[in-house]
Amino acid sequence: MRSTFYGLEISRSGLFTSQQGLNLTGHNISNSDTVGYTRQRMVTKSVEAPVSTGLLRTPSKGQIGGGVDIIEINQIRDNFLDIQYRRENTSRGEWTAKTEALQYIEDIFNEPSDTGINQSIAELFDSFQELAKYPESKEIRSLVRQDAIKLTETIRHYNSQLTQLREEQDTAIGIAVNDINDIIVNIRDLNEQIFKFEIDGNLANDLRDRRNLLLDELSSIIDVDYYETQDGRFRVDIAGMPLVDHVHVNKLEAVKVEDNLLSGQIYKIKWEDFDRDVPITGGTLKGLIEMRDGRGPEYNEPMGIPYFLNQLDNLARAIVSEFNKIHRQGYSLHRDDVDSQSGYNFFAYDGAQIKEDIDISDVTSANICVAPEIMDSVYNIAMAGESTISANDIPKEADNRIGLELIGIRDKKNISITLDGKVIQIGNLEDYTKGIIADLAVESSHSKKMMEAQVILTNSLENKRLSVSGVSIDEEMTLMMQYLHSYNAAARMITAVDEQLEVLINRTGVVGR
Repeated sequence: MRSTFYGLEISRSGLFTSQQGLNLTGHNISNSDTVGYTRQRMVTKSVEAPVSTGLLRTPSKGQIGGGVDIIEINQIRDNFLDIQYRRENTSRGEWTAKTEALQYIEDIFNEPSDTGINQSIAELFDSFQELAKYPESKEIRSLVRQDAIKLTETIRHYNSQLTQLREEQDTAIGIAVNDINDIIVNIRDLNEQIFKFEIDGNLANDLRDRRNLLLDELSSIIDVDYYETQDGRFRVDIAGMPLVDHVHVNKLEAVKVEDNLLSGQIYKIKWEDFDRDVPITGGTLKGLIEMRDGRGPEYNEPMGIPYFLNQLDNLARAIVSEFNKIHRQGYSLHRDDVDSQSGYNFFAYDGAQIKEDIDISDVTSANICVAPEIMDSVYNIAMAGESTISANDIPKEADNRIGLELIGIRDKKNISITLDGKVIQIGNLEDYTKGIIADLAVESSHSKKMMEAQVILTNSLENKRLSVSGVSIDEEMTLMMQYLHSYNAAARMITAVDEQLEVLINRTGVVGR
């Protein structure tokens, strides 16, 4: 049998539901500019009519329900769009890291320019051209030496900049690992809070928003998989290994190991609690590692910093080899106190001795220098094909035969070097440098296009997510008016029931009094 106050209960449920709807709408509007916020909606259902049986059951042809009840406050979110966005965000992080590094390398080489390697090579040959006209000129010899120093310093500067960039990539890897560990600890803490909050059936929507935002950030750094079990336990994996297992985390560790490519140590990423390497298949970390370690197509690897350092090393070796091969055959210019001599190097490496037979495997772009004999005296620049002293010690006019051969290196097309028994084709010195720049330009352009494509794709997916999950002020204002009218109607219904009860209580049965 229904209570006399049954109408009040129905109206009360409508009033309470409308009030909650208004509060929820206000919450959505307040967070319309909050990054990562997912709009929330109230899910309601009608309350079934009470079942009455027995002698006291009121006869009725129809059953009136008990009002409205709130089932839950849920989020309007598309999990499939989240999966798509995070997958593409991983690629975006990778190509962004590569593009930034490659563009920096382009800035280092800065070709063509008045300060690049090719310009320095051209200026050295131009100086030799002038010296060939006036082999005895000390001033022009000084100019040749200065241009040679400029060339070696340019090459060494490029090496220094590339090496520094590689160290920065390595440092960024260590920072990225720390960021991952911070994120997974926060996810672990949120998992615990969400689980406790939702154990009684409520939904921790705002906490879930914070966790989703952390997953977006994590997906940019490294490729991860994630899922939530039916009992509310959340897990994040890397290649099947748990990074976050609900309230437990397996942190990563950046461990310093010996660098197999260059001297020194670099970071290797391992699991902190057990000695296993972490597979890096995407994200910013992959881009940083490939730029730090990539040796190029010859090794089925990307063109990273080691590739360009190796190309620079080979150029330095070719310069040392070609110039010294000819220069050592020539003779220095006779001076009053020094006889004309042969066997002098023109280029060498740091620490090389005078007249040392240079092994080009000892030469790198980091240590190439003008030979110590040339630094001692510009008269040791060998331009002559024979001694500038006659048999009776009478000075002869210096010739320029060796100088002309040195100038001929500029047009030589078949330069090669042999390193560890392997012949490396250089071709022409200036063309080889242009080839390095061309490789860099192609790789940088490809990386930039891939990054831009990923930016467009992730932005498109983010816009789709916002169209589903974002707060629309117009829609919320419409809902606010709807809840407001419902609230007023429910309040008016309570007033009507109150009037009905007032008649029943105070006016019924008083006739004749």
